[in-house]
Amino acid sequence: MNKWLLQFFLLIAFIPLAILIGYGLIVLAPIFCCFLAINSYRFNNDREMYLWLIIGVISFIISLYMLGIL
Repeated sequence: MNKWLLQFFLLIAFIPLAILIGYGLIVLAPIFCCFLAINSYRFNNDREMYLWLIIGVISFIISLYMLGIL
């Protein structure tokens, strides 16, 4: 088999895997933002806490849209 053809098919095979990982990261992003906001609260850093809460809400809305709920 031609080397370039094989590389093309391998690239095509990794596209669904990349999409799956991307969806997983966006769906899990609100959880990470929640933990970062809790950590900021523990160190009495209100500005950072509110920043992570806003980013968490935005990522939550994006993940609901990507899952087809909104």
